[in-house]
Amino acid sequence: MSDEELVASAQSGNVKAFDTLIGLHQERVFALAYRILGDAEDAADVQQETFVRAWRSLKSFRAHAAFSTWLHRITVNRCLSRKRQRQVELVEPLNDELLRYSVEPVGTACLERAETGAIVRRVIAALPTHYGALIVLREIEERSFDEIAEILGCSVQSARTRLSKAKKLLRERLEPYVAEELI
Repeated sequence: MSDEELVASAQSGNVKAFDTLIGLHQERVFALAYRILGDAEDAADVQQETFVRAWRSLKSFRAHAAFSTWLHRITVNRCLSRKRQRQVELVEPLNDELLRYSVEPVGTACLERAETGAIVRRVIAALPTHYGALIVLREIEERSFDEIAEILGCSVQSARTRLSKAKKLLRERLEPYVAEELI
């Protein structure tokens, strides 16, 4: 069954149809939340909150957008709400001992890539409100500006402008960690 058919069935009270929708979308919802929040436990909580809210609001879903877009909008809103509640701050820089850890050259490259990825995830998670979501949606998930605008509930031009500001702030926050040419 398609998402549209499953949604219609779930709107009629078919819990199994909604369970199927959860199965189809849970990994993507978790991945989006994890990329925005940078924490697996928080992402799992947001994933659960997203599906609870979706179930409660399902009767009002009018299919003006795809179900997945509507679900991702709920996810982003839950992430933003969680970030506001926690008032996430940029974490301390990496421990220098870890970076000096002596391993073979191939291991060093792997360690550096892993640490760079961890830094980027932490910095994105610490960005203000919509900025982290914009970077995840556009640069990581490669969403179109039309999709981003729909998910965030703003105009396409606003999404473009905010993304430009988000990238600038991301560059500034990554500067202490990464060489200029990598940004």
